[in-house]
Amino acid sequence: MAIGSSDIAAFIRGSRWVYPLINATHILGVSLAVGTIIVLDARIFGIGRSVPLSTVARFLIPFTVTGILLAVAAGLLLFSVKPHDYAGNPVFQLKMALLVLALANATLLRRRSLHRAEADRVLIIGGAASLVLWTGVLFCGRLIAFVG
Repeated sequence: MAIGSSDIAAFIRGSRWVYPLINATHILGVSLAVGTIIVLDARIFGIGRSVPLSTVARFLIPFTVTGILLAVAAGLLLFSVKPHDYAGNPVFQLKMALLVLALANATLLRRRSLHRAEADRVLIIGGAASLVLWTGVLFCGRLIAFVG
């Protein structure tokens, strides 16, 4: 017998510990992703010039990707508990829009930063956009509980 998404959502809702553990995993993933992104953005802005930008990027990106994968997987499970409530929440919608923009920006920055020893104007603008977008994702994520 196959287990459906509604069965999983019911299990998560009915458990005293599963939802908080998934939520904590989501926060861990977001922290890992955004924390490493902030360090990479700081390097783009010139902090730690003794280490080449390409080296920092190659070192941090696997941690960033791991954090994003954890956050997305846990986020999908959290979403499954109240999909209609979340989908109709304007702050959740804004968070998703900012997340798409942040991931697109991160992809562009990654492609450019892996091939540069130092940041250029395009990377600096992308780094600034990264800080604004990821901060917006964090704020919206926290505000979801208070709106809707």
